[in-house]
Amino acid sequence: MDREEQRVRFLELLRPIEGDLEKYSRRMVFDRRDFEDALQNAVLRAFRAFDRYHDGASFRAWVFKILTNEIFTIKRKRGRVTEFEVAVEPQEMEEFAGLDFATYAPPSWETLADALDHELLAALQSLNQSERAVLLMRAIGDLRYREIAECLGIPLGSVMGNLSRARQKMRDAILRARRRSSL
Repeated sequence: MDREEQRVRFLELLRPIEGDLEKYSRRMVFDRRDFEDALQNAVLRAFRAFDRYHDGASFRAWVFKILTNEIFTIKRKRGRVTEFEVAVEPQEMEEFAGLDFATYAPPSWETLADALDHELLAALQSLNQSERAVLLMRAIGDLRYREIAECLGIPLGSVMGNLSRARQKMRDAILRARRRSSL
């Protein structure tokens, strides 16, 4: 395949996932310049390495892996590895204890994305880098657990654990936001 054919094939595969890559990058980085840099650098790296991509593999997972590595590199360079703890007041702890999580059905990702207000954005930012990456790869990238594990270079069990913790933290943030809005 010559360079022009590679370019055409690369763009054919990239176009359907461009929006998902942008959403993922925005929610992983939060700073406009950094997310744009990460996205641009990742696409450029993917194109340069496209001769190593083989059609039997998931192009989506392959590009998400490249983008994730680029995001982690930018965060390391900028020293912006986010590790926040959400403060919970004693009375909120009592309210959590009384909640029945077994019957709680979390909203869909689309509902969450549409309602992403500053509290939910803060909750998303409060996730550690791995939790956020796993949550967004699953929700936005629609990647399978095994693909996420390969992208991040972590065991499958770590993917499931990070996803579970991330979902729980987001549920807690949604419940807090609902309680505040009902006051």
